[in-house]
Amino acid sequence: MGRYYNGDIEGKFWFGVQSSCDIEELVKIVGKIHHTWLVCGCYANIEDDDYCKQCYGSKEEHINDAIEEGNFNEDDDEVDKSLYYECQMINYDLDKSSHYEELVENMKDLKTKIPEEVISRFDAIEQTDKILDAFTGVFDNTYQETDKKNKDDKEEHKLCVLIARYTLGYQIEYCLRTQGTCNIACEY
Repeated sequence: MGRYYNGDIEGKFWFGVQSSCDIEELVKIVGKIHHTWLVCGCYANIEDDDYCKQCYGSKEEHINDAIEEGNFNEDDDEVDKSLYYECQMINYDLDKSSHYEELVENMKDLKTKIPEEVISRFDAIEQTDKILDAFTGVFDNTYQETDKKNKDDKEEHKLCVLIARYTLGYQIEYCLRTQGTCNIACEY
């Protein structure tokens, strides 16, 4: 069980500790919730389109296919509003010129709240593209401090929140520094 993020960086949100919108705690940004067209599964730009123009010649064609697929009945009053559904993803598009300095400042602030021995483990991480994928094990030594305390301890929970956020920020910082942009899709 858990929620994942992927894109330019990959990892898993800490269960019971980290929200899917944790990036918004690191930089001023609002994620975009994405939508998908019924039947065809294409990305739905619902601000500009009322049916999938990539797959259909008209809205009526799309509605007919949706009815045929069993998405709703022909006499359904909500047909016009129901050609898409909300994906369980929030997308963030960060760029170095807009977000890097703010991220670095917030990471400095987080550093002051995390024990020095944990920060020294982050400082020891080799600066390679392994940072972009948390599943490589590159961060495994950074959260050992949390295993030393009682699992119900409020202080441990606060520390876990900070370390989880710092880890995510660490990945974003590396991505922005080396690639100039960082696009992330987060499950919620």
